[in-house]
Amino acid sequence: MKDLSAWIDLGLRGDEFIEADENEPLKKRVGEFFLKQDKVLIDGKQLRPILDRTAFVKYAMTGSTFLVQPERLPINTATVGVIITYLTKGIPQEVTNEWNLWSDRIQKVPADAVDPAGPFPSYVTPDENVLTWKNFLKTYQMPTVAQIELDESLTTMKIPLASVLCLLALVPVALQIRKRRQNAKPVGLHIGLVILFMAGSALLYPLLKVAVAKPAVMAPKMTDKDAVFVLNSLLKNIYRSFDFREEEDVYDRLATSVSGDLLSEIYLQNRKSLVVTQAGGARARVKEVEILNVDVNHLDHRPLGLLFRTKWTAMGSVGHWGHIHIRKNQYEANITVEPVDGAWKIIGLELLEEKRIDSYAKPKA
Repeated sequence: MKDLSAWIDLGLRGDEFIEADENEPLKKRVGEFFLKQDKVLIDGKQLRPILDRTAFVKYAMTGSTFLVQPERLPINTATVGVIITYLTKGIPQEVTNEWNLWSDRIQKVPADAVDPAGPFPSYVTPDENVLTWKNFLKTYQMPTVAQIELDESLTTMKIPLASVLCLLALVPVALQIRKRRQNAKPVGLHIGLVILFMAGSALLYPLLKVAVAKPAVMAPKMTDKDAVFVLNSLLKNIYRSFDFREEEDVYDRLATSVSGDLLSEIYLQNRKSLVVTQAGGARARVKEVEILNVDVNHLDHRPLGLLFRTKWTAMGSVGHWGHIHIRKNQYEANITVEPVDGAWKIIGLELLEEKRIDSYAKPKA
């Protein structure tokens, strides 16, 4: 998914004012205008543009922000921001945007191409009016959401069937040896068979192993290090799930790490907690999850169940017009984790504290 952000001066002149964020017809016309002007090619193809957001924008020394509350703005400085989104299956190799909005007054437009390596400022002119971004990311991989598979050693044990059969074959041979010794008969051949079966058991041990379910009482306890790895992976999966656009896709990805009724609760809580008002209510995409501290407790009544008392931070960002807004939240919670259908999932979550800790957070009164 790629976003193209742009802004346009309304071109109105005079001393009149406009009520920003209430003039829906004007914002609609501006959005439709940009959709008609769309000349973006992604890997040489023109994908369907999606009008993501249109809103009035206010500029300050610290940057630009969407207007959340209605505000009266002078017409000659009023600006509308437009975000157009394009859906792709993966990160593209090249994106071009042809810009043809010129006037006698505007002959040079600043532009920014932003990717995980950072922003690349440039500009377009009537003579060089195509902005091009190329993928020079050599080691970057798109974040994925994958099940955290259960270590087989926790739930199954492998029996070397061939070795067991060789050992079982020793039983009748041993009985024959005992019987023949009682009758003073030679046992040399039978001793040879014993040696043969014992050697066969040792040689065949790595082969023909059969997995059988391990009784719950025999399940070994995870080390704290492995348990923290499972928790960290599950939390990252949850945040990555919200990178998908469609609600159905988000739920499908969440289901790989969350079980039962928690799905809706976590969906709603995360949608709300990472909203960035400066970006017009857009949700920050989490790029970094850090576990600050964690206490691991093994549940006695569920041999593979884990209860984490943990504190972590989630840092995300949302960008528009070359400006990156950072959102960082800190959480403290009791999280219960247990295997479900062969994969680790969160089955219980008690949120104890949530607070915003980035530099833009408002101090509590």
